[in-house]
Amino acid sequence: MSNPPTPDASELFPIRADEKGPKTIAILLIFGATLMLATGFGDVKNSFAEDFPEEDLDGILENYQRQEVNITAEDYQLYHDEIREDGAYSVRGFSLMSGGILVLIGGFALFKLKSIGVKLSIAGSAIGLIGGFSGSWMMASTSSEYLPDEVTMINEYLSYACVAFMGICLAMAILPLINASARLALDQRVTLVTEEE
Repeated sequence: MSNPPTPDASELFPIRADEKGPKTIAILLIFGATLMLATGFGDVKNSFAEDFPEEDLDGILENYQRQEVNITAEDYQLYHDEIREDGAYSVRGFSLMSGGILVLIGGFALFKLKSIGVKLSIAGSAIGLIGGFSGSWMMASTSSEYLPDEVTMINEYLSYACVAFMGICLAMAILPLINASARLALDQRVTLVTEEE
């Protein structure tokens, strides 16, 4: 007498489509895209500005002076001129802007459970990661020539923070492809079954 075949694990616990997971990720990606666009827009604006905006400069200098960091408006203006001329603002700004647009469109598409949203979000996050880190690192490298060590260290930390933030966005964008339940929820098609008499 032969033993009955043992059922497969997938038969015992069938994987069901999870629509909540991708939609939650989509909302987080849309939020991340708005931060990317805001940061990118600021950098692009600075890349065309001959003088660093005075209202922003006053806040930056006041913050550093509270921490007893010796920095003048002239020092920061020289730093601004250098990173504007070597393209650091443009590299980070345009990378974050273009990446942010892709992540934003991808986030809305993913919220509608379209798999193209995942691909767009991955592409946008990758562009933001590479360009964001490159531009931030260029800024940190230049700051060592014009600004005190404490400010250079902060700029280096900001470049690492940019990598961490964009890495999280990239990981979230990939997640719906890795998770089987989320993957099943994407591009679902409704089929009508008619019974023949």
